[in-house]
Amino acid sequence: MYDEMTRALKSNDECEIFKMFFEASPQGVIIVRDRKIEYINKWLSNKVGIPYDMAIGQDVSDLASVLAEDQREEALQRFTNLMEKHHQVDQDRYSFTSKDGETVILEITANTLDISGKKYIIAYASDMTKDEMSKKTIAQERKAYSIIAEAALSTENLSQVCKDVLQELIDTLDFEVGTIRLFVEESNSLELIASVNLDTTSIADSVSVDDSTYLVARTARTLEPLFVEDVTKSSESIDRMSRAISIGIKTLIFWPIIGADRSLVGVINIASRKVRPLTQDHRIVFATIAGMFGTVLERKRTDEQLKDSQEQFKAFADNMPGPVYIKDHDSRVVFINHYMKNMPPRTDWEGLKNIDLFRQDRAAMLTEEDQKVLVRGPIDRIQEVRDRDGKIKIFRTHKFPIFRDGKPPLIGGFSLDITERIEAQKQREEALARAEWATDLMAHDLNNMHQGIMASLELILEDEYLPDRLRIMAENALMQVNRSVSLISNVKKFSLVNQSAPALEKTDPANSLFVAIETVKQSFPNRPITVKTNIERGSYCIMADDFLQDVFYNLLHNAVKFTASKDVYIEVNTEVINDGEFLKMEFLDWGDGIDDHTKERLFTGMSDHIRRISGVGLTLVKQIIDNYRGSIRIENRVKGDHSKGSRFIVLLPHGC
Repeated sequence: MYDEMTRALKSNDECEIFKMFFEASPQGVIIVRDRKIEYINKWLSNKVGIPYDMAIGQDVSDLASVLAEDQREEALQRFTNLMEKHHQVDQDRYSFTSKDGETVILEITANTLDISGKKYIIAYASDMTKDEMSKKTIAQERKAYSIIAEAALSTENLSQVCKDVLQELIDTLDFEVGTIRLFVEESNSLELIASVNLDTTSIADSVSVDDSTYLVARTARTLEPLFVEDVTKSSESIDRMSRAISIGIKTLIFWPIIGADRSLVGVINIASRKVRPLTQDHRIVFATIAGMFGTVLERKRTDEQLKDSQEQFKAFADNMPGPVYIKDHDSRVVFINHYMKNMPPRTDWEGLKNIDLFRQDRAAMLTEEDQKVLVRGPIDRIQEVRDRDGKIKIFRTHKFPIFRDGKPPLIGGFSLDITERIEAQKQREEALARAEWATDLMAHDLNNMHQGIMASLELILEDEYLPDRLRIMAENALMQVNRSVSLISNVKKFSLVNQSAPALEKTDPANSLFVAIETVKQSFPNRPITVKTNIERGSYCIMADDFLQDVFYNLLHNAVKFTASKDVYIEVNTEVINDGEFLKMEFLDWGDGIDDHTKERLFTGMSDHIRRISGVGLTLVKQIIDNYRGSIRIENRVKGDHSKGSRFIVLLPHGC
């Protein structure tokens, strides 16, 4: 590609050449010369929220301004190193804030390129946001389990354990301050047990659960979490928010700690002096920690004199619905929970190494994995285990390091039994295969019967002496059989469309439309049908499949079916909109139209009323268009009068 671009740049306008090569790229592309942005494609400009016209000609440092603040200086230095040829290639992931205020993670790979004495830097960007967010979520979940495991093993007193958990939670979610209060039933109050980064003189040691001016009391009464992104915009009363505002709090979370019997144990509160977006990830981490922490707190409060860390953890682990274990740094088992004692290969696991418990090859694999956990951090995997009855069980296993001050690290692990979930998934797949087989069989047999009925009816209709009354009955019967054939075809196609992800290819929509027009005319041989369109072959290119013809056929067929007059007139108008991003196709008919109430539900449900109007056809149309990442809507052909006909508007992503 570089050779082709080099030749093109020597003889053509640079910006147009860049557009030719990169505008339709599925990746972001930016080209810089002498620190000035020569070109940025639409994909990248949309991602970082900088309009194309504003970006061209700007210094590259302007682009760095939308980077995360802690990455700007390093990014510019790495760019300088490329310009000065200290490096030929540079790759890293960067965090941007989009125009919608959302964080976007892009992996940017930059290369230097010399063309006719001009030095360019060309960079490609891929959206890695989902990948990074997924890693962050998994890391936070693992961290949550590690926090609780450490709390359960801790020999510290209750106050210190709460403070440690609170500090870990604040660090994990990148907040700043927090408190934990425990519920005292005798006084019906919430007593402060731990705080982080707060002046204890500014907060009450004890809060009555019935005090309506405290958010922590509200959380205790309702047992419902409270998430507030910006206290100045909260719907909560000003009395409840005034304390948070007075110490500069902007974002806060209150989460109830619930015991095993759904009783209140306490309330965790963390907060930030900066406005922070609150996501589902925060709820997952809190639900994980608060749910298990309630058990830990109950155990510690019930028996403060229980100091042995293994006994504390045993009480927690034995309530887990799956294996829980701890090994030392040499892979020697130091603890297993009750669940594991009923698992093969033996019951006396404790004190034994992997080589004592498993075959030599499996023991070597597990030992190597244990060492990787100590060096690289947590891992998770799927494994199969045979129980004492010889049945195979499938577990999702999490393994993580437990670091201790002044002592060798431990290896913690737990597993969740996902056998039923895997089996259910397998059964769903088998049921889908059976349904597909039954659909094929039914369609084949019914179509054979239809062919026989249609042949008989057509022979009857050829009889010139057939009485008019019987002829009308035979024609109606033939029409119903044709409708049945069409219904079976649509149901079969609907099944195919929903089976798997579509394999899309470059498609000229004009070809599909012209075939659909001819097919509709053949379906109504006794009705004059005129279809006027401005589309021409070779004008557009979209990514679609063979079902595109079915989209057009169903829309045209629908227009003919609901036109009362014998003569049918339809218009199909096309144009490219949104700077070439979408192909807009309008299907206009002069039929009976569809009332506004029905239009609102036409593509969102399949009630009996909707089925009578659209059948399977429009449902199939919407499913196919959704697979193309397009959209469809319906309007009145004449604004304000639905009885003058309908206008179906289809938007399909344009460009191949």
